[in-house]
Amino acid sequence: MLPTIDELEQYFDSVERVVSDSLAAVSPDLPIVREALNRLWIDISRFGPGLSSLPDIHVPGLGAFEVPPPPPPPAPPKSLIDNTGDWIIQHPWITSGVVVSALGAGILAGYSAVHLGSVRRRRTRTAAAAAQTEKRPVVVVLGGDHPLGLPLITELEKQGYIVIASVSSPDAVSDIESKGHGYVRALILDPNEPGTIPIFLRSLASTLSRRFPITASGDPYAHTPYHPLLHSVISLLTMPTTSIHCAPAPLEQISLRSSYLPHLLSTHIAPLQTLQALLPLLRADAQRARGRKSVILCLPAADARVGLPFGGVSAMSAAATLRAADVLRREVGAAQGMGSIRIVTVDVGAVGPPQDDLGVATAMDDWTPSEKSTYGAAFSALGETRTSRTPEDVSVFVDSLVGVVSAGTKTRGAGKVVFGVGLGVVNEKIKDWIRGDRFSVGAGANTYMIASFLPPVILNRLLVLPRVLVDIRNRLLPVPPIKPHPVHVSPVVSPTPAPPTTNSSLVLHRLQDQVSTMPNPPATAELHSDEHDTGSDADVESNAGDFDSSVVGSSWVSLGPRESSE
Repeated sequence: MLPTIDELEQYFDSVERVVSDSLAAVSPDLPIVREALNRLWIDISRFGPGLSSLPDIHVPGLGAFEVPPPPPPPAPPKSLIDNTGDWIIQHPWITSGVVVSALGAGILAGYSAVHLGSVRRRRTRTAAAAAQTEKRPVVVVLGGDHPLGLPLITELEKQGYIVIASVSSPDAVSDIESKGHGYVRALILDPNEPGTIPIFLRSLASTLSRRFPITASGDPYAHTPYHPLLHSVISLLTMPTTSIHCAPAPLEQISLRSSYLPHLLSTHIAPLQTLQALLPLLRADAQRARGRKSVILCLPAADARVGLPFGGVSAMSAAATLRAADVLRREVGAAQGMGSIRIVTVDVGAVGPPQDDLGVATAMDDWTPSEKSTYGAAFSALGETRTSRTPEDVSVFVDSLVGVVSAGTKTRGAGKVVFGVGLGVVNEKIKDWIRGDRFSVGAGANTYMIASFLPPVILNRLLVLPRVLVDIRNRLLPVPPIKPHPVHVSPVVSPTPAPPTTNSSLVLHRLQDQVSTMPNPPATAELHSDEHDTGSDADVESNAGDFDSSVVGSSWVSLGPRESSE
């Protein structure tokens, strides 16, 4: 008979109680057994045989249980770059051949592109040059037969301008045109003859309507779509050469009618009259074309800046021209439609080969003994210092004017390259902007410019310094220079302003005859203090050439003609 579940449970409970009671009965003796075993081991190790003789018994153990790592994941697939690198490493010769072939093909393609671009640009420049020959800008040079005119004309033509120059004689026309290459035209303009100015202007208008170069075959006045435009006007007439009219002399000795008026006409009136006629044309062409137009007036630096002693003729004319340029510059700045026109004045010092100057002795031939004794030492000292300066090269003067005409784009320094970058044009434009509408060029020009800013008291002292130094040198010489004795002339006494008589006229004629037949030795002593009040040989001879132009009709100087009329 099978037991029931209750019976099985009772049985397991009874077994569990028996086991539990058995273990509780044995457990009190377990510490004693452990202590006995420990004491037995100590006694054996002390009194028993050595443990070293006992064989080593190693019981292999299982060791620490380690879980093996999982297997590594599979490698990712290689990219195209990795496969290409592996292929290059495996096939070096094939790779080298492919690289060389690609490099050669690239060089060939680049050279072809550069060559085609160069051919295209060359064709464009050729077409532009062909068109430019018909529409070159025009530069008018007044005074082309000046010593500095020919180098300037040659350089302007070289830089691509049509040059129309004025010359004072027909012989100079062929000389200047033969030096050009078909873009130089010379026209007659004599500054001493005002009647040639309208002729020059008509010839200029005719020249502007013709074709260039002038050496080309065919009809020179054939119709063309391009018309030369007036770009700049350069006046060298305002910078006179050495002549008898501007010979250095004291102001009291200068004949205003025979010396100053011809010089003023040729260096001041004639250039300004020509410029008056050219300004409307320059204004009209400035509105048709872009770019800066210019009017350049060249003036002697010494006369325009300072005004040296014995240079009254040229200094007065230069001062008048300078003031006219200043007024014109202000008028152009205030006008409408003329903002692109520059009025530039150039103070020119010693440039080029020295010109033939009148010697001191030759210049003093027409002086009276009184003038020689008064001004001779200072005039000689000034003549010695004038020849001590080394002139500047002509190319510097020409390059400065070309820089103004072209606004700094066609000068010698415009083509300079710094580290592969073309900074020359930028530098020239900055230089042209800094120097403004008035600058100096040539030896001594900057010195006169600085001297012009000095106070008049200091400047006058500096100008007297050459005479003082020459006097000191003459005193230190072992043999002083010979100084002829002065000529004393008894003054003509005129106590009362009585009506003119025949006797006073006779005295005047005798004085004139006496001075004309008398030798001209220079004198060092001063004349009497009443020379100026009563009349002397110096007064007679200084103004002998200006009797007819005198405005004082009742003066005693005109007694001679009145006597003859009586």
